[in-house]
Amino acid sequence: MKILKHLRNVFVPHADNNYTPHALGHRPLSLYAGLMVSIKLVSLFSLALLPQNQAFSSAVTPANIYELTNSSRQAYNLPALKTNALLSAAAQKKAEDMVKSQYFSHNSPDGHTPWDFIKGAGYNYIIAGENLAINFYSSESLENAWMNSPGHKANILNHDFEDIGIGVVQGEYKGVKAIFVVQMFGTSSVQPIQAQVAYSTPVQLISLSEVNVPAPTKISLATPIIAGESFALTNQQSFPVHGYAPEADAVYVVVNNKPQIKLDVINGEYKGEISLAEGLNKIRVLSFNSANQASPISKELNVKLDSIAPIVSASIEQVSNPNDKSYLIDVQGQGDVTKVIATIGDQKLLLQPTADSNVWQAKVSANTAALQGGINVRAYDLAGNVKTNVVGTFSSSIQGSYGFLAQKDYQVSYLGKLIPLNLVNDVYIYFILFLLFALAVTIAIKRNVQNLSLIAHTSAMIVVAVILWST
Repeated sequence: MKILKHLRNVFVPHADNNYTPHALGHRPLSLYAGLMVSIKLVSLFSLALLPQNQAFSSAVTPANIYELTNSSRQAYNLPALKTNALLSAAAQKKAEDMVKSQYFSHNSPDGHTPWDFIKGAGYNYIIAGENLAINFYSSESLENAWMNSPGHKANILNHDFEDIGIGVVQGEYKGVKAIFVVQMFGTSSVQPIQAQVAYSTPVQLISLSEVNVPAPTKISLATPIIAGESFALTNQQSFPVHGYAPEADAVYVVVNNKPQIKLDVINGEYKGEISLAEGLNKIRVLSFNSANQASPISKELNVKLDSIAPIVSASIEQVSNPNDKSYLIDVQGQGDVTKVIATIGDQKLLLQPTADSNVWQAKVSANTAALQGGINVRAYDLAGNVKTNVVGTFSSSIQGSYGFLAQKDYQVSYLGKLIPLNLVNDVYIYFILFLLFALAVTIAIKRNVQNLSLIAHTSAMIVVAVILWST
């Protein structure tokens, strides 16, 4: 009974408590205000005024990121990346340069690209890539963000990469303390030499496709002709060949010095398809008649198979000029990128090459609502391969648009323990719900006796809680 009476005094207005529930009295409301403001001040102090808390900033380390990256690759049955000292030095220098020059982009303000940092560290590569991040305070949340971004995920799961280097630097960015992370990938052009054992074998014609050219009885036929230009570029493994072989009954198509297929000659003409290997294929033709009389071998046709889409990474950032509301799309490409197109809704935008042939850019003027579907970037190479990247999925706020800037994974220190900032902010939601419940009970039970001062003060306290929760 005493408990019920106490609860009645706390929440229910009646004559004994002067129609003022104790939960909404002046002193409790002052206590609520002081408590909510204190929580906010402690959070801000922990995030901004103190040096970065080593207990949680140390979680973002090259070792932790390296382990999580290889865990992601392992989940897709990809081989683990190896830490490379040169790539690590390049990544660290890039991170330090971003802090020093106050930028967050693949290209520095003075025009240096990721490839400049990599080459400057002495890492000679066949292919390379870069991932960037800022304002993440746990390696797990960083890896999750990268794996949820198509462009960053493509770098992490690229089966052509063998090495990795990671740089982490603490500093300030636009007046706010931040942690910069640079993740660089590559495959070195300097490959280890493996010992080979030489075997002595009888002289014979060996063909992987088991097509054996007979020994000619006489070289007397005219040299066959391969139709077409002397060089071709394709992204299809199957390649049509045709030409002319006068007086012949069959031709053997030789690819990279290995006979691959025998084709019949009909009315002096042959047609067929061969299978290409990635890279340059040297194609020649040798003709025979039924008496095993042969021709000299034909002139060479060079066909390059390029079936690998260009390696590109795309980013978008708002133009630094406060009077310019447009965005700059930046695409870093490697190889023979010939065209880059960005699609925003129904609008297509052709990116232009910069002074650096590997960098393509375009400026787009669009409000946030127009960008909510994200920007689709397609890069084309000479062979017709296409690489598609989604630059970003935009929302109505900068935090929703740019996960790297949305400080959702912050942690704050209370009494030596780390607590996620989102959990701290939930306290304000409980305050709001509690005050709304108590105010609703007060108004509903004694409709004919209303304490306007109490209603006004409680409503003001709810507004304060909402403001503190949203900031």
